[in-house]
Amino acid sequence: MDAVALLRPYDQDAKAPAAPEPAPTKVVPESRAAVAPKNRPTPTRREAEAARMAAVHPKLTRKQVRAADQAADRQRQAQQLEATEARPERVLMRNYVDAHWTPLELMIGLLLVLVVAMLVSTMPAFASLVLIVTVILYAFLVIGLITFFIHWQRFKHILADRYPNASSKGLAFAMLSRMMAFRRMRQPKPTINRGDPF
Repeated sequence: MDAVALLRPYDQDAKAPAAPEPAPTKVVPESRAAVAPKNRPTPTRREAEAARMAAVHPKLTRKQVRAADQAADRQRQAQQLEATEARPERVLMRNYVDAHWTPLELMIGLLLVLVVAMLVSTMPAFASLVLIVTVILYAFLVIGLITFFIHWQRFKHILADRYPNASSKGLAFAMLSRMMAFRRMRQPKPTINRGDPF
């Protein structure tokens, strides 16, 4: 048995004692390692949910709630107005009015002159000015209404030809209001010049 052992090569690794295995190290996540040790108790689930809801939906005062509601109403009205003004019959009406000139465009200016004349009517030199301006104002009003009636009839025929299924509801008042407004004050802004095809 010893002779066989002498003929085998010397196995030094077998004779050497086994090295002790290193003790496993506990891996700490970076998020937990970077956080300082807490000095407060862990919040309950209800407290954590309340904190999360408070961050998402902060408590507002009555004034802040009213201001937020008014802003939301203004935004909704602006979106509704934009959708209404984008309808093809409204676009056609605006272009028709902007392509023509009517005496109704002078109504606002005459009203301002009338107000000024009434303010200075107490002076003897301007006593007859109010009467003159009033007569001119009523004359322009009659001429403007006749002009509006003629344009409205023409526009209805054009609308029926281009958009047979379109409704003319509300267009008459919008057309009259646009005719009475100064061109620079019209909303939406004019997109065509006077005399241009529409």
